[in-house]
Amino acid sequence: MSQSCSKCLLSDDIPNVVISNTGICNYCTDYAPFLPHDNQSLQIIFEEAKKRNKKYDALVPLSGGKDSTYVLYLAVKKYKLKVMTYTFDNGLMSDLAKENIKKSVEVYNIDHVWVSPEKKIIQKLYKTALLQSGEICGICGIGIERSMLKVSEDYNIPLILLGHSPSEGNSFTSENLYDQARIKAILKENKNISKKEINDFLIYPNMNFISTFVQTKLGKFGRKINILYYEQALSDKEIGEIIKKELQWRDSEHSEYTRHFDCLAEPFTNYVRENRFGYSRRLPQLSYMIRNNEISIEDAKQTIEKDQAELPDFEFIKKSFEIDDDDINNACKIPLHVYNNKSSTANAIFAKVRTIMNKKD
Repeated sequence: MSQSCSKCLLSDDIPNVVISNTGICNYCTDYAPFLPHDNQSLQIIFEEAKKRNKKYDALVPLSGGKDSTYVLYLAVKKYKLKVMTYTFDNGLMSDLAKENIKKSVEVYNIDHVWVSPEKKIIQKLYKTALLQSGEICGICGIGIERSMLKVSEDYNIPLILLGHSPSEGNSFTSENLYDQARIKAILKENKNISKKEINDFLIYPNMNFISTFVQTKLGKFGRKINILYYEQALSDKEIGEIIKKELQWRDSEHSEYTRHFDCLAEPFTNYVRENRFGYSRRLPQLSYMIRNNEISIEDAKQTIEKDQAELPDFEFIKKSFEIDDDDINNACKIPLHVYNNKSSTANAIFAKVRTIMNKKD
């Protein structure tokens, strides 16, 4: 029988979660308020980019959601960078997200590029990934990363500013969702997807973490910067207030259900993930917010209960992916770690080296 932490929402049936005899999990015991990296080093990175005197200092991938919009605000307003934005349109973007992107681009009068894969092909990729592995987020992750590298290469942009938040540092996902070798193995299961279609989607079909690192060092791609790790941590609410005032950004009326209203498929992917993993995708974020005094444990529990009580309408997803209820039920039963044995050896080596280097730092 599983035991839950008395301070947050984590339970010991989640990998790497240990509940002590006092009833508190190891993540609460080890918690320390987030301390940003040295901002002076970030300033140096930005000054070096400006000295290159390119048309653009930085590329900001813009989803229309909260974090990416806040990154745009920091880049333009605080750091005075010459920015280009781009969006990977996967065919699943909400109208509100698109409107937020449009407003942000207009307010700052900056250039923006849409990257839109062919609809029929991207739908085949999503359907195959779902039916074979029980998730579609790996397709999005690869599509976003490869297209932002391509845009940075085509426009010779030295920096890529990411919107990864410290609060999302651990999602307790043990599957290598964004490993290209794994994605290839999954997509090859569908004989109706050609090698050319797979390679065109991947853009750099022979790439791995090591080659990406090397080519970034050589200046082919923009250097990725997690800018939010250099900033004082603001609450979700505080960030929202800033971008609403500065960029006319609008939140979803249903934002209590999901932060990622920009993706129409997110409630669906949450549902499948919860059935496969046995716990909500939102648990890590809400637990972090509890530790950070942004939300009470009672409110967090109510949020999870509301998520579970309000089963989203999947008709849009079924139509988009050409799937039925049986397909969804089967996806929910797919075992964990499928295709992990197909993951890239080079990626595994790079990840171990990076972990060692981070510990030394």
